[in-house]
Amino acid sequence: MATTKAKHIVAAKQSDPIMKLVKQIGAEDIATDVINAIMSPLMNLLTTQGEDTESAFNKAITLIAASDPKNQLELMLATQLAMTHITLGKSAQLLDRNYSQVKSTNSLGNLYTKLSRLGIDQINTLERLKGKGQQKIIVEKVNIEAGGQAAIGVYEQGGVNAKKGL
Repeated sequence: MATTKAKHIVAAKQSDPIMKLVKQIGAEDIATDVINAIMSPLMNLLTTQGEDTESAFNKAITLIAASDPKNQLELMLATQLAMTHITLGKSAQLLDRNYSQVKSTNSLGNLYTKLSRLGIDQINTLERLKGKGQQKIIVEKVNIEAGGQAAIGVYEQGGVNAKKGL
């Protein structure tokens, strides 16, 4: 017989800790059932690893808030990133416990590597969504008139503070 743990359901009460996160991302108009749908996989992952519901909820909020999501899409990505982080930690524990078994070590090592790459991809995607990615400008055609000068190469702009040494 399977046992089920009590689930934390987000309420629209101001005293609920998730309401601070909801307010932070400006998602007050998002239905609580949508927020529950976004958060529930993370909550379930934490509770299946032995966390009590309140502790799992607090960890979920802390991990999601670390990504500072500003909209519903960033909230979903932040939740996925939190799940990847927790699963990565669990795979590291399993890898440590099974280090003497070659097949397990190879399999768990591959899982750990894939989760690490996934986490990095999720962070990069979140940064791009927030507009923190680098811009790249490619010049395809340049005309140099008589008497003109040109320099060819890769140049990186130092920014406003480059001359100040900052």
